Amino acid sequence: MRGFNFTATILFILLIACNVGKRQQVEQIIKDFEINNVSDKREIVFDIQITYNHGELTLKGETSEPILKNHLLTKLKPIQFVDSIVVLPDSSVDEKTYALVTVPVANLKATPSYSSELVTQAILGTPVKILKKRKDWFCIQTPDKYISWVNETAISPVTGSELQKWRNSERVIFTGINGSIFKDESLTTPISDVTLGSILEKGDKSYHSLKVRFPDGRTGFINTQNWIDFDIFKTETEYNREQIVSVAKQLNGRSYLWGGTSVNLMDCSGFVKTVYFSTGIILARDASLQALHGFELRLSEVEPGDLLFFGQNAAKAENIKITHVALSLGGTEFIHASGFVKQNSFDPASEIYSEYREKSFVKALRIIGLDDPGIQFVKNHPWY
Repeated sequence: MRGFNFTATILFILLIACNVGKRQQVEQIIKDFEINNVSDKREIVFDIQITYNHGELTLKGETSEPILKNHLLTKLKPIQFVDSIVVLPDSSVDEKTYALVTVPVANLKATPSYSSELVTQAILGTPVKILKKRKDWFCIQTPDKYISWVNETAISPVTGSELQKWRNSERVIFTGINGSIFKDESLTTPISDVTLGSILEKGDKSYHSLKVRFPDGRTGFINTQNWIDFDIFKTETEYNREQIVSVAKQLNGRSYLWGGTSVNLMDCSGFVKTVYFSTGIILARDASLQALHGFELRLSEVEPGDLLFFGQNAAKAENIKITHVALSLGGTEFIHASGFVKQNSFDPASEIYSEYREKSFVKALRIIGLDDPGIQFVKNHPWY
C-alpha cells in the first residue's frame, strides 16, 4: 500500500508539472498572438487568460472581435482546454446592442465611474455599439472604434432593427458651430444646445421652424439655419480643403480639454476629428492612432488640411512617440489645440513661430483620396 501511495504521488506531481508546462506554453501563444493580431486596445477589447483548476486548463476573458477568438482557438487546437472566452456583447446586454447619444455632448470615461478619466466624447445623435453593462454604466464603441464607458443617462439603447429604422428615417445634421433647440415654434425657450455634427430626426416643417425628435423620444423645434438633410450631408459632402480651414479657424480661441471632441472644448486630436467630421470623414480618436493612417509627405509638400504630427524623440530615428497633431494651413503655418485653439508657424521670422513645435515635428500625412480602415466616410459607415 505504501508503494502504491508513493507511485500515485509521483504520477500526480508529473501530471501537475505537465499541465504547468502546457499553461506556460498557452500563455506564450496568447502573448505572441496579441502582439501580432491586436492592433490597439483602445479600439479592440482583448483580455484573455489561462487558468488551471482541478486538472483542467481553461481559457477565460473577453474580446469584442469574434474573428480574433476563432483565430486564437485555431492556434491552440493541438492543446486540450476548456473554452470560456466571452465574445462581447456579454450577457449583461439584452437585445438592445446599440444606442444613440441623447445629450448635446456625452462624456465618455476610461472606467465606469464619474470620477474616471475623460477619454473622449460623443455628440447628440451619434450611434454607438454596446459591449457590456455594469450597473448604470455601459461599455461602448464609438464609430471611430474607440472603447469607453458612458452613463446610462447619456444614451438611448436600441435594437439592431430600431437602429435600422433610425438610419432609414429622415434626419437633419447641424453644420454650424453652436446652436439651440427650442420648446415650441416661437423659438424663444431653449431646451437643449447643439454643436457641430449633431443629428436629429426630422419632423414637420413650418414657415420659420422645423420640428425635430431626439433619440429618446423628446421633441423640440429648430431654426433651420445651419441644418441640412442628413442624406444630403452623407452623399454630397466631400473633402474640401477650404471648408477644413474655414471650420478650423472658426474654432480659434476655444479652450483645450483633455478628452474633448466637441467644438465646445477639445484636445488636439479631438479638434482635428471634429473639423474633419464636418466634411463627412471619421478619423481615429487619438493623435497616435491618427498617425497610423494616411500618405506621408515632406513638410514642403503639405497643403491646407493635411495633418502634422509632433512627438517625443522627434530628432531620433527610433522610439518616437506621437503626442500631438495639428492641421496645416499651407506653407509654414498650422492650427491646433494647445492650451486653446491657435495658429503657429515653423518660420522663425513669423510672429507666431513656435520653436518647440518645430523641434518636435515628426511627420505630415495626407488623408484625401485614401482607402484606409482608419479613415472612414460617414456615408459608408454601417451605423449611420
